Amino acid sequence: MTFVKSTSQITDRAITVSNLTGGSSGKVVRVSGTNTVTDAAWTDTASQLNATLFLKDGVYYAAGVVPGIGGLTAGSSYFLGEFGGLTTNPPTPSSTVRVLYLGFALNTNDFLFRPGIPISG
Repeated sequence: MTFVKSTSQITDRAITVSNLTGGSSGKVVRVSGTNTVTDAAWTDTASQLNATLFLKDGVYYAAGVVPGIGGLTAGSSYFLGEFGGLTTNPPTPSSTVRVLYLGFALNTNDFLFRPGIPISG
């Protein structure tokens, strides 16, 4: 029998992307052109939703801890809302609506952004 020791840690480090413009702070955004983003929506295509970031106070997070969001429920999973916001209630997937897991709340203020693969119905 083999045992594997996990060395994973949650830290305050994040992967961020510079030289981008566009989108609304506090929302999930997607790449829409050369160095530009737009607010994501659950009606975006799966291909579009594979290029998501989280925009907070001028910083575009590709993954990691997004600090200072506020209003979160600690330990809850969050999904892409209709217009780029966070929601704990995923939509029902269909041919025009995608479910995108985004991550979870570490506490009431900090969010671990770890987007999954968009799911269609």
